[in-house]
Amino acid sequence: MDFLAKLNPEQKEAVTYLEGPLLILAGAGSGKTRVLTHRLAYLVGQGVCAPWAILAVTFTNKAAGEMKNRVGRLINRSVDGLWVGTFHSVCARILRKEGYLLGYQRDYTIYDENDKLALMKKVMSALAIPERRVPVKAVISRISSSKDSLVGPEEYQKMAYDFFEKEVAKIFSLYQQELLKNQAMDFDDLIFNTVKILSGNKKVLDDYGHKFKHILVDEYQDTNRAQYMLVKLLSQSHRQLCVVGDDDQSIYGFRGADIRNILEFENDFPEAKIVRLEQNYRSTQVILECANQVVKNNAGRKGKELWTDNPKGENVSLWCAWDERDEAEKICRAIKEHWTKGSLKDCVILYRTNAQSRALEDSLRRAAVPYLIVGGLKFYERKEIKDILAYLRVVVNPADAVGLKRIINIPPRGIGDTSLSRIESYAAERDISLFQALKENDQVPGLGPGIKSAVSGFVKDLEKLIALKDSLNAQELITKVIEQSGYIKFIGSQYLDKVEADSRTENVQELASAANEFCERSEDKSLPAFLAEVSLVADIDRWNDSAEAVTLMTIHNAKGLEFPQVFITGLEEGLLPHRASLDTIEELEEERRLFYVAITRAQNKLTLCSAMSRRHFGGLIQSLPSRFIAELPRENLDADLPRSEKQAGDFPRESQEGTHQIQAKGLKGKRVHHEIWGQGQVVDAEGDGDDVKLSIVFGGGVKKKIMAGFVEFM
Repeated sequence: MDFLAKLNPEQKEAVTYLEGPLLILAGAGSGKTRVLTHRLAYLVGQGVCAPWAILAVTFTNKAAGEMKNRVGRLINRSVDGLWVGTFHSVCARILRKEGYLLGYQRDYTIYDENDKLALMKKVMSALAIPERRVPVKAVISRISSSKDSLVGPEEYQKMAYDFFEKEVAKIFSLYQQELLKNQAMDFDDLIFNTVKILSGNKKVLDDYGHKFKHILVDEYQDTNRAQYMLVKLLSQSHRQLCVVGDDDQSIYGFRGADIRNILEFENDFPEAKIVRLEQNYRSTQVILECANQVVKNNAGRKGKELWTDNPKGENVSLWCAWDERDEAEKICRAIKEHWTKGSLKDCVILYRTNAQSRALEDSLRRAAVPYLIVGGLKFYERKEIKDILAYLRVVVNPADAVGLKRIINIPPRGIGDTSLSRIESYAAERDISLFQALKENDQVPGLGPGIKSAVSGFVKDLEKLIALKDSLNAQELITKVIEQSGYIKFIGSQYLDKVEADSRTENVQELASAANEFCERSEDKSLPAFLAEVSLVADIDRWNDSAEAVTLMTIHNAKGLEFPQVFITGLEEGLLPHRASLDTIEELEEERRLFYVAITRAQNKLTLCSAMSRRHFGGLIQSLPSRFIAELPRENLDADLPRSEKQAGDFPRESQEGTHQIQAKGLKGKRVHHEIWGQGQVVDAEGDGDDVKLSIVFGGGVKKKIMAGFVEFM
């Protein structure tokens, strides 16, 4: 067939192999989508089977639609009847026909997240389980994880071991009953219930096993337990299963993805053929050498090595900044320089956590460089930031009714809508502010003693903060607000999902860091001045998303994308790898895979950035370079280490009291150790004290000029 001529030998083998189970290990940029579409076209075009006898599972509806269209174009004929869709859409279709086995009618409703939340609250109310004791979002997260692991309410109840688990078990059971009563399923039910039907009804399983003669699954490394079992059940009779994935890009363990599904594929299918797609069509040789060198440090992988016919390309830039502000300004300068001769759309800035975007956004705003946040909110639009800013606005201006209404129940105080409405009516009747009405709550008709006590406590807390407004600077006041409001504890109670809770906590702490930075550079360090700056920033921030702009996103959101120029920020211990992922080898290896994914987004130019210190909750904390930097091939790196003069941010130096000044004389020939470059020998030295610069030859003949303060003499 003509379309096979454009494939490389490995791609062609992956497309045409029909002898049984097939695992395609598709490296980054290796043409995975092309292989999938060509395999589908080959199956239909060669008459191997009819379109309606093929099931192809993707992870997005957009990918499913594009795949179907491409297949039709390749073979120049209709592929109507081809089952292409996400796990959820495929299961929803099966359940329309087979759901009656679980008591569902054909036209059941699929509940979205808002519907699920509303029903969950109703169930908790019926069970008299208050949200302040058992946070509803934590319950939703736990039940969702259970369904992904194929654990139903009965099994969950047997496993419940503490108060929270036992409360969740009660809610889980009634929630499922209410769903059935409403003839509704949530998204997790779609896969859970399909597996339940297939595993419990041999006739239905045989019907679908015979129907689907060939099954293809994309992004297999990201499948969870329920998805894995669904695929296994549907393919167990004919064993014509083709899964495509990259174990080196398995980065969704926190969502329930199980890398063992791809690593142990041959355990379920011992006769499986493995085809490795290792030729990369995206990146330069230098970038691929860096990616290969890093990921080979992982023990839990199948093993493959990317290569390319693309040019060697320029070396990877390694920048070490004083702090996150210096890091952001370095990146901003580089992007502005690129803008003079290229497009902003070429550039992407990647980071491990959403909180890191704040310094980057501030720098881009100041430089009037348009940017777009993908897959997330801009820093000052995030819920937790808006909550704290609302507290701060009320401290500055107690008459701010909008701010007051936002925070009156954050954290929860049991002041319901009815009570608040009565207080607002009281304020309107007397033409006084909402805050004044709150202070006079004992005179508001219809408020019970409990509500009055809660309102009085809220007012008292605010008045304490208002009294400090003129004596504390912005950073000090924000810290007080965070502490006194109990907001960090509130996050912990609302989000038992540790990843979510940590992310939101980091964002709140980053706001304190922003205020600290503001106080360092501003004459007016007051809270009103800080809020004024933030307000102005928010107005400038309304970019046209369709306009030319730099892209900012987390590494997780960048998976599957590519950009000519990539900046990876925050390459420090505690960020990448993240501090929450250092407990086990498996978690650390997922962090390394995350770095690998980030590297392989780059087509032409890659810049790696770290900072020697980073503001954390307002304080400046010393940072260590990420261990992953030391795993990169030194000959492929060009390092730009900090200058001796203080730049952008004030880098904290150790006190010189009780220490001797380094002298250049006598350093030639000395052996040294550098955190990134390892051991080397000084071949030249110049300057005195803090300004001594060393010319050092490291392993492999790599020669670098480095400040003496950044090496350890051996």
